[in-house]
Amino acid sequence: MDKTDFLIDLQKKLKRYGVKNANDYLDYYSEYLDDLIESGLTDMQAIDRVGGVQKVLLEILSDEDVVIPETSKKAMGNLFLALGLPLWGPLVAALYITVLGLIFALLVCALAFGVAGVWVLISSLVVVFQMNVLYAMFQLGVALMLLGLGVIFEQLFILSGKGLFDSSKYLFQKFSPREAR
Repeated sequence: MDKTDFLIDLQKKLKRYGVKNANDYLDYYSEYLDDLIESGLTDMQAIDRVGGVQKVLLEILSDEDVVIPETSKKAMGNLFLALGLPLWGPLVAALYITVLGLIFALLVCALAFGVAGVWVLISSLVVVFQMNVLYAMFQLGVALMLLGLGVIFEQLFILSGKGLFDSSKYLFQKFSPREAR
């Protein structure tokens, strides 16, 4: 490991811990390593003299001048959210399954009204020849009403399915770790 690798590794670890004044420490150790190298040590010997990345990281994190942001309210909220999972998890799952059941019921209603509308439409053609035109017109009206209900329920199915998909996508993005985004 040379000086550049050491500083890059240290920078990554300081970033992982959220050290705000990481550049100050990087500048200090860069100059310190330069001084050691100028005094005749190789890069490896200079890094061994300072103790390696882990030792330097521990020294920095234990320094009283280090600026590490405090745990945010969001992190605490996520902690309480995770701890409450056994309580609210089954309730959310039951609610989600209920919504899926309602969406499926809309699909079944749309199909039922559509099939009934087509069936009554076809039967109205038969009625026109066997009975009078008045009955056929009545059945045609019922057929159009059933087909209209089928279209309405089909649109409700599409809208509710899209709404559930969008809300699920939003929740997964909101509660997923930042690295996964």
